[in-house]
Amino acid sequence: MSAVSAQAAAFKRFRIIPQEEGMTLRNVLLRRMRKLDRERATKLVLAGGVYINRLRVRLPQVRVAPGERITVYPEALDAEPLDPQSLSFVLRSEDFVILDKPPGVPVTPRRETAVGCLSEALIHRLEAEGVTRPYVGVVHRLDRGASGLVLFTIRDIANKSLHKQFVEHSVRRRYRVRVRGQAPEAITCDAALVERKSGVAIADAGDPNAQSARTHFRRLARFEDVGEDLLEAELETGRTHQIRAHAAHLGFPVVGDHRYGPSPETSAEAGRGEREIEPLRLHAYRLDFEHPLSGEAVSAESALPDWATTP
Repeated sequence: MSAVSAQAAAFKRFRIIPQEEGMTLRNVLLRRMRKLDRERATKLVLAGGVYINRLRVRLPQVRVAPGERITVYPEALDAEPLDPQSLSFVLRSEDFVILDKPPGVPVTPRRETAVGCLSEALIHRLEAEGVTRPYVGVVHRLDRGASGLVLFTIRDIANKSLHKQFVEHSVRRRYRVRVRGQAPEAITCDAALVERKSGVAIADAGDPNAQSARTHFRRLARFEDVGEDLLEAELETGRTHQIRAHAAHLGFPVVGDHRYGPSPETSAEAGRGEREIEPLRLHAYRLDFEHPLSGEAVSAESALPDWATTP
């Protein structure tokens, strides 16, 4: 199947016709998608896999109107929820929490589903602890394939202050990164980035959509036997996929990164074979910022995975 065909098969889209006016969203799905039964149609909506126009709707009983566009992502039926009790708290206060995210878990709902993300699991964890209508504010993100520290506010009074710190780049963020090839002992990349549908790209000179970006890399160890280096990366800015794009631009792509690094097919041809199934080797291990209310210094550190330790 081609990439275009696969993308088309990933969702179903249709418009509500006059005969469907006033029907519930669940019943419309039953009418339009013959393979669904009532239980699965309900689950699909509750999982966040259905949109009315551009709005994700998670209430099966919502009634539709003619002309509304319905988009359905059947993948949501297979989404596995993240156990709220499995959340790893590194730091917790009345105003914010810092969680240690495992690799492969999205921070926020994906387009296809809201199930299985860190923010939703945190909401359910707070509900289980007796918090009524818990507030969870997302002030920064971490790539789905990456692991490590993620900061959430749990009182809206703290959200504005922490968001401002990220916008002003006053939060200090440090990462451990395994890369392919040989990196210099220290190097700073300030190549501007521009957003694309599939992520980001290095911006051309004069591009009006370019966003400034700066990443500092420092080599911690070299692993000659596998042709990899272990680096510490520190962000001055926080653009989407910044570390990954900058590392690839400098010639040492992050291990496990097939978006900005070599594709699995290309790497296999180069003789790497089975190693290409490795997950993304990017770990956010340290956060330093000011407490959103008191202004006191706050530091949090995550335990390093085995691949991120020095010999």
